[in-house]
Amino acid sequence: MYAPIIKLSEIKNFLSSNSLVAQKKFGQNFLIDQNIVRYIAECSKDFFEKENVELAEIGIGLGTLTYPILEFERPTYLFEIDRAYIELAKTTYLNLFPKAVLYEGDALENLHHIFSKEVFIFGNLPYHLTSEILTIIATEFKNWRGGVFMVQKEFAERVTGEISSLSIFLEGMGKIEFLKKVNKKCFYPVPKIDSALIRILPRPKEERLFHSKEDIAVWSRLLRTFFWGKRKQIQVSLRDSPFSQDPKFQEAVRKAWEKTNISPTSRPEELNRKQFLTLGQELLDLLS
Repeated sequence: MYAPIIKLSEIKNFLSSNSLVAQKKFGQNFLIDQNIVRYIAECSKDFFEKENVELAEIGIGLGTLTYPILEFERPTYLFEIDRAYIELAKTTYLNLFPKAVLYEGDALENLHHIFSKEVFIFGNLPYHLTSEILTIIATEFKNWRGGVFMVQKEFAERVTGEISSLSIFLEGMGKIEFLKKVNKKCFYPVPKIDSALIRILPRPKEERLFHSKEDIAVWSRLLRTFFWGKRKQIQVSLRDSPFSQDPKFQEAVRKAWEKTNISPTSRPEELNRKQFLTLGQELLDLLS
């Protein structure tokens, strides 16, 4: 079943009749292509449908994706900051789904409510919050089962293709996959650039690089150090970076790259994801 407001004419009428405009500060570009909605549901359900996994959506907006998610009829946690769309959910469809819980306000301040939940997460993420939200999911969620996220196409290409501090950091907790480009005309108002869908699936616990906040801090420190200077050799960054001014840390990193056969004259962009993960694991072992 479709959301109560999905057609472009319905969206325009709703906004006009309620004296509303899409809020750029909240990243509000409403999905109007039902083919994309169906695709999101189809490419996700295999990861939770046969198991006792709960669901969450960050930013429900007009409920375009929310309604199909709720129809899976399992506990679902919804996050929305805009009062207009909170009231829309309450007055149109939320009462039809008793298993839904709506958290009102900034998602960054409310996600802690589900940190311990076994949950699959959906979200059309604002560009300025994408990295922060994904980092919180990677580091704070204890039992999450994966997620599908709408992000800017440039961001999707960066975290799935390029070697960068963020892409390698996220790689330490899960597999990131570029699913589908989404043309900007699939949204209203039409944004300036295209979007893309990415899927992130956590590694099995025995394969995860970090298992504690201390592990995360070491992994983050290593990446901040290596990517501190643009295209600098990792030995130079280790020596000069403000993130690595600790003799014990420096010595452990040197031992780690020796044991993993990584040249200290390498630049971070020249290393592949597997090399980073192997180096990170060796460093954690040395510092444990």
